[in-house]
Amino acid sequence: MKNKFKIATLLFFATSFTLGACSDWTDIEGIDIKQPNIQEQNPELYTKYLENLVLYKQSVHKITIASIDNKDTAPACRNEHLTDLPDSIDYICLNNILEVNAMNAAEVAEVHKKGTKVVGLIDFDAIEARWKAILDEEANTPAPEESEEGGEEVVVDPAARFIDFCKTETAKQLAACDVLGLDGVELNFTGTDLNSIIGEEAVAAETMRQGAFFDLVNEWKASCGKTILFKGYPQNVIDKQILSDCEFIIISAHSAKNYDEMSYLVMMSYMDDIPADRYVMGVSTPYVNAAGIATGEFGDGTLSVIGAARWAILPVSGYVKAGISIDAIQQDYFNVTFVYPNAREAINIMNPTVN
Repeated sequence: MKNKFKIATLLFFATSFTLGACSDWTDIEGIDIKQPNIQEQNPELYTKYLENLVLYKQSVHKITIASIDNKDTAPACRNEHLTDLPDSIDYICLNNILEVNAMNAAEVAEVHKKGTKVVGLIDFDAIEARWKAILDEEANTPAPEESEEGGEEVVVDPAARFIDFCKTETAKQLAACDVLGLDGVELNFTGTDLNSIIGEEAVAAETMRQGAFFDLVNEWKASCGKTILFKGYPQNVIDKQILSDCEFIIISAHSAKNYDEMSYLVMMSYMDDIPADRYVMGVSTPYVNAAGIATGEFGDGTLSVIGAARWAILPVSGYVKAGISIDAIQQDYFNVTFVYPNAREAINIMNPTVN
């Protein structure tokens, strides 16, 4: 099957290279010329290509998950299109699930034809950050003057308020995924080191906080049966049953500088109640984080995307390296000769087309 997929891929790309795919986006003047794509030039070849592509994704291989920072406005560049991502990607995650523009929404059906699944990000960390911003704003807002009636002020426990807020935000994002007809969700959860939570009351409080997020996801999963991907630190999840329901567990390793650090992050999460047969290494295209530290590269200058792919094929005992996850993949698009060069190289490292 690999040989068939390789042949179809080579024919497809050999033809595609002659089409000048970026011309529509670089012409200064409006010229009424439409260059035919491979689907129009040779529909039979394209149909065969899609068939082999779907078979490839249904086979046992190292998977690739790509997250894209989609916008609410119509795409202005090719790297904002889902259909321009490498066809060999298994999952596309839409990071801004509440701000999906109409064109990206329509492209979901197109990438489905390639066997690609599309999920939406449900981000506990972002919900928590928004809640902290609300509390900070309230703390800096002068208290209203007391009314003449002098009624007692009702004070609501911030912890209880967060639970309501988290449930509302989580439900809103799950509903958005359903409306778009996505294949599932990706849960982002960092959490707190459970060893630092001391005392029954503190454990109970953290259990309720996490339950406001995970319980809704569990109910959603039970009702629709769609895919769940987990990203973050699974060891910080109290009720780890949800991890068994996740297709893959993505370990956040944006700051890892070598293979050993990636393996260490996996071992930190390695425990009896966390499935060991579905680990994915989560990295990003290069960026500078909030602390001004450059991230997305190994200490020797190797891009983390490439390093993670090489890590994924290194032999290991005790757990399964299922593939890689690439955040902000849209930043890898721009290249003079070949779009998405690093993502494509990473995929080829893990799943070489030559036996």
